[in-house]
Amino acid sequence: MSKEGYSVLVVCSPSPISGGGSLRAFRSLREYVKYFKTFLFIPWGLWSNRKDLQESMSYLRELGESGVKFAGFSQLPEVISKLGKVLGTRVFETLLSLMIPNITRFKIGVSNYDAVIALHEGWDAVYGGSVLAKFFNVPNMVLLHDPPFYGSKERFLNIMKAVFLSRILASSTTLERVLSEVESSILNISEYYLNKLRYEKLLRDYDVVIGVTKATAIEMGGEWLDKMIYFDPGVSLDEGDLEIIKNIRGKTKEKRDYVVFGGRPTAKKGLFEALISFKIISNHFSGIKLFITGKIPSRTLLRTRMVCRRLGIEDKVIFTGFLSREKRFEVVAKAKLMLYPSHVDAFSYAVLESLHLGTPVIAYRIPALEIYYGGASGVELVDEWNLESFTVKAIDILEKGVEVIEPPKIKSWDEIMNEEVRIVQKLITTGKST
Repeated sequence: MSKEGYSVLVVCSPSPISGGGSLRAFRSLREYVKYFKTFLFIPWGLWSNRKDLQESMSYLRELGESGVKFAGFSQLPEVISKLGKVLGTRVFETLLSLMIPNITRFKIGVSNYDAVIALHEGWDAVYGGSVLAKFFNVPNMVLLHDPPFYGSKERFLNIMKAVFLSRILASSTTLERVLSEVESSILNISEYYLNKLRYEKLLRDYDVVIGVTKATAIEMGGEWLDKMIYFDPGVSLDEGDLEIIKNIRGKTKEKRDYVVFGGRPTAKKGLFEALISFKIISNHFSGIKLFITGKIPSRTLLRTRMVCRRLGIEDKVIFTGFLSREKRFEVVAKAKLMLYPSHVDAFSYAVLESLHLGTPVIAYRIPALEIYYGGASGVELVDEWNLESFTVKAIDILEKGVEVIEPPKIKSWDEIMNEEVRIVQKLITTGKST
């Protein structure tokens, strides 16, 4: 089917500065435009963040040059966005839009589309994909990366515990600590039950629900392992990545005296556990540094620097900010080890990249990591929240090294995209995936 035939309206935030899910959405759009007339609708999570939107313009222009056409956006009332800026968090925006979905405003020109596709699990994208499909009376599909809710209460509590830890470490007084814990409990428990309530109802109305990996369906639990389809996996490195990696490995002759944090610098990705672990690691290796890559909101960066000072590692932690993929690959290739105590994942680009770059990884044994990296050479997995074992194994790797580092054999990006395009074509012609 040529791109002169069917039209698809894609709801996503195709900005690689936001992480692996947005990078994948960017790549999906570049592929879709080869087969369909492709239109982009940006949900409020990116559209309302003017700084991130501005920093994403080069990627949006690239998509426009490839043939993707901008169709519209959603936004929340300005007073809600201002509240988020005052409080220094966007959690309240998400909670309010979950509680009162119809506060979301849509701006889009009337046109003819054959399907609506949402490429994120975020509420702004999932809700947007549902509303737009009903408005245009066309079938719809959603691609979930991280699970939008958890079937296991234990898994959810482990994630919430990471948020609590970040608040406790950043609190200056006992009262501030108590208030932070209360606030975190209210927000996280509200989010847990609201997510279950809102997402389950809305996802059942979608014609096709896809998990980017099997881990997504497992984490959601219950009916979803049978109800949704999933890629196994639905992420990979593209030819451009592999070429960059080959060049960097050819130039990297030896490892430097540092370790690197693997995920987005957030509590749920284990940032503060990595800092605690690194403090102990640095006691064993006096000159070692910790590199933290990725974009960090200014308030989060201030809190994180304060935690580093309290742990006595402020002069050993280097925040690079957002890096191009080539620069980040260089940082990872020269590191002796990647610390990756993440609680939330569907597959992990970071681990795959690290193994391709010859850098071993220490991580938690969550479903995504166990399924796809449990037997990989160069990856050590420990039970979630076993920070002592995590640190001991990290020190052991730094002292003895790793004999073999080999990434798992997975599908190529072309194979994954061919599978995804076939699902979209089936959705358009029959209104379902099979």
